[in-house]
Amino acid sequence: MEWIKTSVETTSAGIDAVTGILMNCGISGVEIVDSQERARFFADSTRTWDYADEALLKPDSDSAFVVFYVTKDSAGRQLLQDVEAALQLAIKDHGPLTVRQEAANDETWLNEWKKHFTPIRLGRVVIVPEWVEFSEQKDDDIIFTIDPGTAFGTGQHQTTQLCVNALQKHIRNDDRVLDIGCGSGILSIISLLMEARCVCAIDIDPAGAIAATKKNAELNPIDLSRLKVLSGDVITDHSKRSEVGTGYDLVVANIVADVIIPLAPVAKSFIDKGKKFIASGIITDRLADVRQAFAQAGYTIEEEEEMEGWHCIVGVLNA
Repeated sequence: MEWIKTSVETTSAGIDAVTGILMNCGISGVEIVDSQERARFFADSTRTWDYADEALLKPDSDSAFVVFYVTKDSAGRQLLQDVEAALQLAIKDHGPLTVRQEAANDETWLNEWKKHFTPIRLGRVVIVPEWVEFSEQKDDDIIFTIDPGTAFGTGQHQTTQLCVNALQKHIRNDDRVLDIGCGSGILSIISLLMEARCVCAIDIDPAGAIAATKKNAELNPIDLSRLKVLSGDVITDHSKRSEVGTGYDLVVANIVADVIIPLAPVAKSFIDKGKKFIASGIITDRLADVRQAFAQAGYTIEEEEEMEGWHCIVGVLNA
């Protein structure tokens, strides 16, 4: 379908007035682009986050934009004329109220999105979007095909890359693997591609993560009977721990430090002495806290890797 993407330039204070005008014209679905509000939000919220890019804390300009779409036909053009006429009557204190238009269509949106995902090589593992024909495969490559959806884990983030690298070092044929916070299923499925005997993947997101894991599993040459996908929180839900089971050779969790710290003592209930817990999603400022949590839970840290301020820890259970 063809669309006209339209943006109205205003100010932070003028957003409500502009959206009110649009609603009176029959437009209820809008996107707000306000860098000042974004900066205020991140400034208030970062104390509870592990990481926030400093660029997000600074407004890009004094302007804000209200963006909406209308169909590229006579009805849509008439609607735009109504909007422009209504804006001409608005109070000029709301900013310039400049209207900009550009063509858009469903295929354009899809192709623009796909441009951000290209094959990524991590050692023997190559992460390939499902729409790409990968022609540079080597004999010992492990090809993981992915449909990057809404769940975290496309292979582009440093934490995911650290975990994939750690799996290549530490997973053994016939290992039983538990992936806590599985996201898109990337670590679970790669484990199976590396000849893990079976994998249990669990995430607190029953819609995005679980659906993405199942879909990505179907895109790859694995035995689906070797993959169990669960939804729930093993930190707070004791019955979910029973469902997950015990006797795993390897637990992997690519989450954040605030979750890894309480997870460390829980994770050891899933593995035996001498088995390993791989944790990533840790920024430098929280590394000492995670190390302490590992020590208190009875792990010896066997390995640490860092990539652009993110860390991955491999702990071996002592007792």
